[in-house]
Amino acid sequence: MLLILVVLLLVVSCEVDKSDVDVEIEPMQKRSDSPLPKIEDNIQNNIKKNEYAGQNVKQVKETVSPKKEIAVTKELPVTENVQEKELSVAEKHWKRVFDKAFAEVDCPKPRDPMTLPDGYYRGPMFDAHIHMQSLPDGEPGFEDSYYTGSNIGIKRSLNEWVCMLDAENTSGALVFFAVWEPIVNESVELVKLAMGKYPGRFIPFIMPPENDGSPGGSSTVDAKKLDVMLNVHPGLFRGYGEIGLYGHPGGAPPLPPDSARLQEIYPVIRKHKLVVYFHLGEGQKEAFEKTLSANPDITFIFHGDQLVDCGTCDKTLNDVADILEKHPNVYYGVDELYGDVLLLNEEHTKKEFIAYFKNKETLLKEDLETWKEFIEKHPNQVLWDTDRGVGSVWSTDPEVAVVLNDYSRAFIGRLDKDVQEKFAYKNAQGLFAEAKK
Repeated sequence: MLLILVVLLLVVSCEVDKSDVDVEIEPMQKRSDSPLPKIEDNIQNNIKKNEYAGQNVKQVKETVSPKKEIAVTKELPVTENVQEKELSVAEKHWKRVFDKAFAEVDCPKPRDPMTLPDGYYRGPMFDAHIHMQSLPDGEPGFEDSYYTGSNIGIKRSLNEWVCMLDAENTSGALVFFAVWEPIVNESVELVKLAMGKYPGRFIPFIMPPENDGSPGGSSTVDAKKLDVMLNVHPGLFRGYGEIGLYGHPGGAPPLPPDSARLQEIYPVIRKHKLVVYFHLGEGQKEAFEKTLSANPDITFIFHGDQLVDCGTCDKTLNDVADILEKHPNVYYGVDELYGDVLLLNEEHTKKEFIAYFKNKETLLKEDLETWKEFIEKHPNQVLWDTDRGVGSVWSTDPEVAVVLNDYSRAFIGRLDKDVQEKFAYKNAQGLFAEAKK
């Protein structure tokens, strides 16, 4: 009996203990329905907020502690900024080139034309023929010394050309910008930047030779390539040229104005509303006139003495005058002043150039005999220009610019009063509305 009583007591005790446990667990289960889910929600929200960061960070090993994970996450913004600023070799190269392309230069105070002696032309001037140096086309990533030539962004700044115009007080210029492979986009970008920095100062012409230093090359790319180049920034260029149609010694052969290549290009010129600038070759008068007649809606400018001083030429301006008189859609650029002696090249020095103009009256007499009657007979089709910028490094020198401009003003001042402004700037500006007076 005693044994049975003990067993019964043990059973009752176990039931009480079980009941006590059930009572303790139940409240815990009810509490778990409230605060714990909120904590999980917060964790999930935090994870979602940081998911974007994980895309740009290497996976953290499972053994890394949560504190280390947080440390990595806090450094993410810095990591992203570094990645955004990391440039390729080519990008670094072109950033450096474009920075130097617009580097400031030491430029003297402009010469005021009103201080010139009586008899000089003192009005506005617009240069209708200036060449801009090209960008470097070698493989990117080397020091400047690797690139040969006087390239913009390596040895030269575009501001040297601006300073040249400022020093002599010439308001603007028709400028030939070289564009070729493999730097087509970069070359066009240079033009765009220049136009943004100096709006209305330059009238940009695209000059796109195709390996013209080789016998198998050409003075210009074909129509398809030209159209692609012009569409890099549509409407940026106002003209096409200067295109040298004469033969290049050891390089591209002569390209007649009525050649198949140019015949295919004229529709592209028309499409993009461009003015054409040619340097004619010997014996191309007939082909040029044929082209002018076939494209009366296209304006042409030409220059050069290949129709004046050549093996079969009569040493006069008669052929040039004949072209102007028969075709109203053509202009002639007069840059053969100062005795028709080419001095803006590496064969001469700055000192020689300046000294040459000490005989100003002798030079003026010769130039007036050659050009005065021609200009005054064709007052609406002649343009003052200088054909400078690349012939020699010193051709853009401010002192040289003032000497040449002073001589040009002395010459213009002796033309008929009604012709002076037309020749100096009005004819050129009439072709390009945004040209700055």
